[in-house]
Amino acid sequence: MALNISMPPFPGPQLLLGSLPLLVLSESRSRSHAGTVLFKMLSSVTFIIGPLLTTSTNWSSYRLWITIGLVFSLAGDFFLLPSRSEFYNSPSSDQAKPISIFFQLGVVAFALAHIAYIVAFLQDTKAISSGTLTTTFIATMLVAKWLGVIYPPEQSSARSNLLNLTIAPDMKPLVLLYALIISSMFAVALATNPLIPTTTWLSQRGLGAGMFVVSDVFVAKDAFGISPSPEKPSWLRIAVGYGLYFWGQMVLAGTVEMT
Repeated sequence: MALNISMPPFPGPQLLLGSLPLLVLSESRSRSHAGTVLFKMLSSVTFIIGPLLTTSTNWSSYRLWITIGLVFSLAGDFFLLPSRSEFYNSPSSDQAKPISIFFQLGVVAFALAHIAYIVAFLQDTKAISSGTLTTTFIATMLVAKWLGVIYPPEQSSARSNLLNLTIAPDMKPLVLLYALIISSMFAVALATNPLIPTTTWLSQRGLGAGMFVVSDVFVAKDAFGISPSPEKPSWLRIAVGYGLYFWGQMVLAGTVEMT
């Protein structure tokens, strides 16, 4: 059976339909720093207003924790905004991108968002599948190691550090901690059975969490990747990365309507 997606009420999804393409155009085509900042933050606001404007007046613990997670995500988006110099000046192809304190704060904010999502999922569940929890967590961590997110070796190959990432020594523990937390969030999303059961093998929370996880691969590549050329990512790559992230958040926000 098809997965029935419940979206937040008007105007969140409708605003995202307009702001997201403008964000992609600002970052890829027009190369506008002001446009990127404006439309990224506007896109972030769109997924927060859903739980705030839902038709229910009952602030359940699930709704509260999902909203907290979305607020931390908004903070993370703010901290990850590039400065003008970072936006217009690309490092040479053989240099790792410098990581600012704001980027580190962004990682912490998103880690807190994932913790809030974990609490929310555990608040709204009838049962937890220990097998799914363990398998998903281990598999996600192994994929992260294979891609090079976790303590990548210097050389990239098909067996290790596939994304050709270079992470500064002082960032490696923080990235490892983040990988542990987001892997846990994804595992809990898949392993918990909502109080209002779904009719498909994949719940809406599992879909949203999965989209979030995949979008972080794009973030890791942009932040830590060594590119053979200093050119900016293509519009398609930007669109896919942002699309997975913002619509993944919108899908998670929509789960409030189902509780």
